[in-house]
Amino acid sequence: MRLIPTHMCVPGMRLGKPIFNSEGQILVGYQYELTQNVINKLQKMGIEYLHIEDSNTEDIIIEDLIREETRVNLRNTLVHILDRVASTSYDPKTGNGQLYKLCSKSVDLVVSDLHHHDTISLMNMNVFQSNVFDQHFIQKAMNVCVYATKLGMIEGYTGEDLDTFSLAALLHDIGNLKVPREILTKKTTLTPFEYAEIKKHTEYGFKLLKEEPGIPITVAHCAMQHHERINGSGYPHGLKGDEIHPFAQWIGLIDTYDSLTHPRAHREAILPHQAIEVLYGGAGTLYDINKVRQFRNRVALFPLGLSVELSSGETGIVSKVNKDFKHRPVIRVLRNPYGEQLKQPYEIDLARHLNVMIFRVGEAVGNK
Repeated sequence: MRLIPTHMCVPGMRLGKPIFNSEGQILVGYQYELTQNVINKLQKMGIEYLHIEDSNTEDIIIEDLIREETRVNLRNTLVHILDRVASTSYDPKTGNGQLYKLCSKSVDLVVSDLHHHDTISLMNMNVFQSNVFDQHFIQKAMNVCVYATKLGMIEGYTGEDLDTFSLAALLHDIGNLKVPREILTKKTTLTPFEYAEIKKHTEYGFKLLKEEPGIPITVAHCAMQHHERINGSGYPHGLKGDEIHPFAQWIGLIDTYDSLTHPRAHREAILPHQAIEVLYGGAGTLYDINKVRQFRNRVALFPLGLSVELSSGETGIVSKVNKDFKHRPVIRVLRNPYGEQLKQPYEIDLARHLNVMIFRVGEAVGNK
């Protein structure tokens, strides 16, 4: 099975996994043969990657980190937050703890699912929304929550600490719901005033969450601090080192990685290993270096089945994640540098061939 960006799929390809709608019902079934019309519709719905069947990769099983039930629950919780918090009449004190109850259930499901996985490997989780802002808000909250929860387990967080960390990751950007959307979705350079408005989302988030019944105060502090940096260059208060809560340090790092690896209104996404290089560039100044190392060593930057092009010109798919070098996977080469399909595919272990890099993600293997 292969994982291919939807815009690189072509008619005739067959789905290796069904596609579910926002309520968990099957939208497009397993082994459905794609048409251009369906591909276009899936793109418009915000579905960025598709699992595609392929005879050269039948042995590669792509497992989801979280179940469809959990995905739907997370999405519905975040839709509730969007509808409620974005309202001009929103008052946290009148909610009777409903938001906390919804979020706690979502966090419990995420924690339960992630206990069954040793490796963190996450692409965009398909989100169905009618506008870019809502889609981005939900997508980012889900991604950061899943990454953070698994990293928290690896760090040894348990019980209440793990739940609080996961909840903080899910709600870290809630303050953005109080920032004018035309600023958040602007495609041109922000003015100093607009950038100042965006920076206020940390304070908005803190004020919202500290008043919300049932939400631990640590969650509110993480919303406030996730843009602080250990050298004091962050905002809103210029905190340094241990003045920043460890949960907020983790969430700030994960938030940066997710932002870099997904497109925004004003820029394109960069490759996962390039995002890690950005994090390492700030290690010891912006981010705790041990956290950056832990993130790199624990996260499979290139998930199983992902179609890639190598710096050598060969194209193939990720066939294995190396246990000790998760950022240097094994690639099953399907086409030579001239684009010719190989009769006998072979594998290159990037942990052993350090001169070869992943040059591009999402090459439509088999359809050059």
